[in-house]
Amino acid sequence: MIKKLVFMMLAAALISSCSYGNRNTIPVIFDTDLGNDIDDVLALQMLLNYDRDDIIDLKAVTVSKNNVHSIEFVDGYCRYNGHSDIPVGFAYDGVTPDDYYYLVPTLSAEVNGHRLLVPQINPDSVEEGFRGIRKRLVEAEDNSVVLIAVGPLTNIGRLLDSGADDISSLTGVELMKKKVKLLSVMAGMFDTENMFPEYNVVCDIPAARTVFEKCPVRLVVSGWELGNKLLYPHTSILNDFGDAGKHPLAIAYCNYMKMPYDRQTWDLTSVMAGVEPGNGIFRYSEPGRIAIDENGYSIFTADSDGNHYYLILDDANHNVALEALVRQVTGKTDVI
Repeated sequence: MIKKLVFMMLAAALISSCSYGNRNTIPVIFDTDLGNDIDDVLALQMLLNYDRDDIIDLKAVTVSKNNVHSIEFVDGYCRYNGHSDIPVGFAYDGVTPDDYYYLVPTLSAEVNGHRLLVPQINPDSVEEGFRGIRKRLVEAEDNSVVLIAVGPLTNIGRLLDSGADDISSLTGVELMKKKVKLLSVMAGMFDTENMFPEYNVVCDIPAARTVFEKCPVRLVVSGWELGNKLLYPHTSILNDFGDAGKHPLAIAYCNYMKMPYDRQTWDLTSVMAGVEPGNGIFRYSEPGRIAIDENGYSIFTADSDGNHYYLILDDANHNVALEALVRQVTGKTDVI
């Protein structure tokens, strides 16, 4: 009887390990408005490189931009990087529906008569973003998931507003509290001398207010002022991806704005803060609470019982931070 019980326990442990990856990797869910700014593509490449190196296990990508080309780009780009199994979710009736500059040109790009990105997803059957997140959280071990959100907070707000359903008997707040160890967000602005409502917040103010009011776990925010200091070098785009005209990241970057230009790294900072919170590159504010007012301004109030923090970049760490971001985007050590 004892032998049988031990065997059953070992089998259960093995099944659990196989179903949710290596225990040493960090399960990550990435929520993005890819298709608006180009930094989302660089942020996605960072995560795919982290996944390749077994630092994370990228469990899903959810899209907060209401554009089917965003879904196709994410699916095609993940497949280009060797991932045909990453679930993609979508914020139906979400915000920012416009194509903008690089989605269609990159999806249409060909080399030697063959498309670089070959999405196989059916945009008409993509699961609702917040439901996809609920499914991945149910599958996860307790207090294990890092949730990274770098666009309007539509999907995360809907998750936190969700009730018990066919996926889980827990509400969204309960599920996040049980399964998520960190929510890393690119949103808001915390430079008190030059305050203005930040884009990701303004695009969906109700969702942002929901997230900052209801989030039950540690919430780390990279404000506009941080990524604005760190400009991704266009020389990396031209030199670190082989023939730049044959790599979808470089093609997207060159279509977003007229080259040469160096672009802010807003979303990249939230990715690094989510995956490597202890690398010492960024400092954290004192604990507190962040509120979003009716106009989209982000207001931080210090509170020793709060679980909100915003990132701070000291001038002495500027070059170290930029080098680290470029290394992670390119997957190379000999950069800059």
